[in-house]
Amino acid sequence: MTKRLPSTGAENRVVDETGCDTSDIFIIHRIFRWGYRELPRLVREVAPGDVVRARTVAQAIDQLDRGLHVHHHGEDELLWDRLERREPGCSMHVDVMKAQHARVAELLELVDPLAASWSSTADPTTGERLAAALDDVGTTLGVHLGREETDIVPVAARVLSQSEWEELGEHGRAALPKEEMPVQLGLMIDAVPAGERDQWLKSNLPAPIRLLWVLLMRRKYTAWQQGLFPEGMPAMV
Repeated sequence: MTKRLPSTGAENRVVDETGCDTSDIFIIHRIFRWGYRELPRLVREVAPGDVVRARTVAQAIDQLDRGLHVHHHGEDELLWDRLERREPGCSMHVDVMKAQHARVAELLELVDPLAASWSSTADPTTGERLAAALDDVGTTLGVHLGREETDIVPVAARVLSQSEWEELGEHGRAALPKEEMPVQLGLMIDAVPAGERDQWLKSNLPAPIRLLWVLLMRRKYTAWQQGLFPEGMPAMV
């Protein structure tokens, strides 16, 4: 949303009004909650020595971990300072967010080497350590996401402009590998309630991207689903 300022003799300046739609963050959070709930189970189900299956699951872990890191980095760079400047009373909540981000980062540092080791051996002892580390990420993240939705998102919706909020999404799209776009988009679509998906696609994706999804990306996402969940992908909503 924009607002044209009164003329001062020079060309009118156009500035963003504050107030934005933050609903997309609930979709992102839904993906992370789902991922860190399902992936520990997949790790524990891999048969000892089944390296092919372990690599498939480890690749999914890597994608999810990388997506979470990028998401948190975007908030660290683009969100916290703006909220503190515009609503100083939010500083206490921002401090909690920063501390929780740091804790999640520490846990992800434990996950990465375990996933790398397990993917090459499918050793059950390493697998259990990996699953437990993922459980820890999920538990810590669940608390963090709940606090963020309660204490941060309403403030952001009030004090940020739409273009400022959309910088978070642009940051994520720029940071993630292009070849992962079909999976990232597919997960977002699956995180929208079924009855709302058609409208979400029309409202959030330009026509060329919708066409690309139908012609190419959906097929790649379906292959990813079937490879990771041969018996059917668990619902997110």
